[in-house]
Amino acid sequence: MSLINRERINEIRQANDIPVRELANIGISRNRYYRYLNEENDLPAEGFISLMSHLLLTGAEINTELVNGQDTVEGLMYELLDANRKRDPETIKEVSRRSYQLFRNTMARGFLRVASLADVLHARLIPDEHAQIAQQILIDSFEAVKIWREMDVALLYPVIAEVEQKDAFNYLSVIWQKEWPHGTMERLNATTARYLIELLKANEFDLETFKQVADWMANQAKSAMSFAWWATVISQLENHEWDAVKQQVANAAAIGMADMADLAEELVTVWYQRAENR
Repeated sequence: MSLINRERINEIRQANDIPVRELANIGISRNRYYRYLNEENDLPAEGFISLMSHLLLTGAEINTELVNGQDTVEGLMYELLDANRKRDPETIKEVSRRSYQLFRNTMARGFLRVASLADVLHARLIPDEHAQIAQQILIDSFEAVKIWREMDVALLYPVIAEVEQKDAFNYLSVIWQKEWPHGTMERLNATTARYLIELLKANEFDLETFKQVADWMANQAKSAMSFAWWATVISQLENHEWDAVKQQVANAAAIGMADMADLAEELVTVWYQRAENR
């Protein structure tokens, strides 16, 4: 089955009273158009773009109107995150392949961003020199984000350490001002903890920025156990309560919160080193 709902293309053309013969003006003959609808051929990228432009469809509308339900940006994103959690490189690579194909067919940048993240995550399981290019594509894509959504937070999470620290601070400043569902808030806490680690490891320590970012976590609404846990950890670190925070990390590990515990343990280590060297 085609990734694009070609029947829907024809419905949109008819709804806009665009006769098939008019498509010849953009280089698509009647015969070629119907062969495309019947999935007997494909249009080259420039032909598809011309057709979408003639139908007055934006990239977002292409995604919502034409992409078959099994392959939406959001669907691919959640499939990718699940595969990464399971450390399943074959599924990650398959998501990358499908996302790149969808990008070529739709020119919707969301698919390119998911594909780039998939390549980055795949390379962390199976090293691949192509991942450096994919990572840069993903990092560059954040500059175009005007309104941060759940998917953007998920995309930022794995690469926060590679984003320029000033840019990362600007992104997090906006993200922390919004309310998010539970899963996104958990990811935001982890992202911010990773950012704090990078600030602590920097040769030139920016204390003002560090305090501001740490306060976001310490003062967040404690509406869930994990949020309250991170708030407690940060507060204890701010007060240099080293034994207490180590016990918090041990407790988290004991009840199966391994990822949080590992990240917090690294944060405790670099925070303690910075405090001792000050």
